[in-house]
Amino acid sequence: MSVLEIPAKEAAPYVRFDEENGTLQIKGKSYDEDVVMLYSMLRNKLKAFGGKSPDKLDVNIYLKYFNTSSSKCLFDLLSDLKDLEDNGTKLSIVWNFVEGDDEMGEDIEDFRDSLDMEFEVVPLEDDMA
Repeated sequence: MSVLEIPAKEAAPYVRFDEENGTLQIKGKSYDEDVVMLYSMLRNKLKAFGGKSPDKLDVNIYLKYFNTSSSKCLFDLLSDLKDLEDNGTKLSIVWNFVEGDDEMGEDIEDFRDSLDMEFEVVPLEDDMA
């Protein structure tokens, strides 16, 4: 099994997907024009991971900002995660956002409701530069 680790850029998030430990972390900002490729690469890895019938996957997302194209990518990523769950993987998702950013909180809850998924939405103090 492998680890996919993509360093953060100014406009692209840090991503770490550890298949062996069943963890996925996405943190930072997501508005670069190339994020579609980043999320596509991650989704391909997730689909391959799902083919191995994993027991669990713990997901932690903390995005300070995401734009419209990233929003579509994130929705598709969550849809893939739901497929994993529907196929028997125990899924745990915690999505953090900057406390006071009510618009982002609502966007995240819209994702959750649209996909009929259960996950935690937790406001945090802004600890990212």
